[in-house]
Amino acid sequence: MGKVIFTSGNYATTPYYLKNSKLCIRSIEELAFCILKNPELCEDFLYDKDLAAYIDNELGLKEAGSLLTDLIERDAPLKDLIGVCFLCNDYLVKDEIEEFISELSKVERSEEWVRIKNKADSYLDHENYKNAVINYRNLIKEADNFKITTETLGDIYHNIGIAMLHTEGFLSAADCFREAYERNNREESLRDYLLALKFSGNEKEYSSALDIYSISEETSSWLSKAFFHTELEADSEPELFELAEAVKLLKNGKVNEFYSVIRKMTTQLKEQYRRYNE
Repeated sequence: MGKVIFTSGNYATTPYYLKNSKLCIRSIEELAFCILKNPELCEDFLYDKDLAAYIDNELGLKEAGSLLTDLIERDAPLKDLIGVCFLCNDYLVKDEIEEFISELSKVERSEEWVRIKNKADSYLDHENYKNAVINYRNLIKEADNFKITTETLGDIYHNIGIAMLHTEGFLSAADCFREAYERNNREESLRDYLLALKFSGNEKEYSSALDIYSISEETSSWLSKAFFHTELEADSEPELFELAEAVKLLKNGKVNEFYSVIRKMTTQLKEQYRRYNE
């Protein structure tokens, strides 16, 4: 049987969106949970005076909010900020807090490139594509200094490709997946490269890629199924359906209507981005 946790402070009516993530909280216990499950992002969202003010004013934990503000102003170690957030509630017991901080210290002592990649991976998981790409690009730039293996570089390019699918489109993603496959030789990167090319509408490059990389029958079969299922999913996803309809408008010469739809979708994406990066 699990332990019963009583809420410390208030349960706020207005949520607070943690910086550089898609996480939001309404209580100090929810903040403790987010810290526990997202250690790579703690540095981003805990050194935030607005969060300290939220803890003070909205959650009614004035002592904790004031102490956090003071620690942030003094640029105190991250473990001190985490300690304040854990010790003002009963989400974890003392031994669990010490164990978490000990594990965090081990991570902080790991190689710099590993810490950067872990943070980039977390950004990607939280759909913070801009910061994910910035960190991945920095790793690529410093690959020789960090002594990053060719295979790992391929995995980094693959993750950039995933981010590009959501930000710049299929062609940019395809370039990254190709760079990935040429380094990591993973079937996943090859398949994603071919999928991105196919959906970009670049049939010439797609056909050329099939020849260059000597696609096996198994991969060819997988691609056929993937095309079929992706098209079905596109029909069921409102955003993809809306984009497909916008493209039809453009093809039919209805330029003004096309840009009207795109502006609406862009506004929605900006609002989503703002919430994740406040």
